[in-house]
Amino acid sequence: MGKEYVNLKKQRCLQLVQECAHSGKSKREWCAENGIGYSTFMRWQKRLRDELAGELLAPQEIVPVQVELPEQSSRWSTETALEKAAPVVCEESIEIRTGNIRIRLPKDTPAGYLAGLVKELV
Repeated sequence: MGKEYVNLKKQRCLQLVQECAHSGKSKREWCAENGIGYSTFMRWQKRLRDELAGELLAPQEIVPVQVELPEQSSRWSTETALEKAAPVVCEESIEIRTGNIRIRLPKDTPAGYLAGLVKELV
């Protein structure tokens, strides 16, 4: 009953969490319809998320990304953006993370540039 049972249980929990996510219903509604306690479901989701985060963070490394600035950017030139994007630790900055990508930008980065960047990452 050792590892095989744990792996089967984990696979079943993952399957149920995915079914809920694709159902288009709220978690509470989906749980009620499927006879699963909401707190139980949330515990499964947290365990799966924590385990996945541990797996993703272990081999994570920073990968350089070149981003092209939109032309409508008014007060920034490409050179200014590249200077500000240099690997300098800013005390006040904006950090965007998705998957294994991490981008840190100065806090005064134009909103239009941020919106375009986030749109491209999604």
